[in-house]
Amino acid sequence: MKQLITFFILLFASFCFSQNTGLITGKLTDQEFDNNPLVFADVSIKGTSIKSTTDQTGLFVIENLEDGDYTLVCSFAGYETKELKVKVVSGASKFIKTSLGASTVSLLELASIANTSEKNNKTASRLN
Repeated sequence: MKQLITFFILLFASFCFSQNTGLITGKLTDQEFDNNPLVFADVSIKGTSIKSTTDQTGLFVIENLEDGDYTLVCSFAGYETKELKVKVVSGASKFIKTSLGASTVSLLELASIANTSEKNNKTASRLN
């Protein structure tokens, strides 16, 4: 009887540990400079708090995902944010390779920001 109980406990434990979960791995590169890796770029899943950061080689890993469709958001300071649709299937890993391009700021936008900042500074100095 003890052997039968031990067998069922081991069977249950192995079943619990063998749960397959989805895995997304990938690499982010710089579109502007010969596809060099983007170090410490942010990768997250839209609508969740799940995040990852790329390493020195531009690689990232997001683990323990349920089956389903996700939107991966890749961002880096000074670069355009990119959203990618990804389908996750248990027991399978998905490798994503993408590059981000530098964001552009027009001179008109820059002048508008500078003008707003200047107005705020004048208003603050009048209040003091």
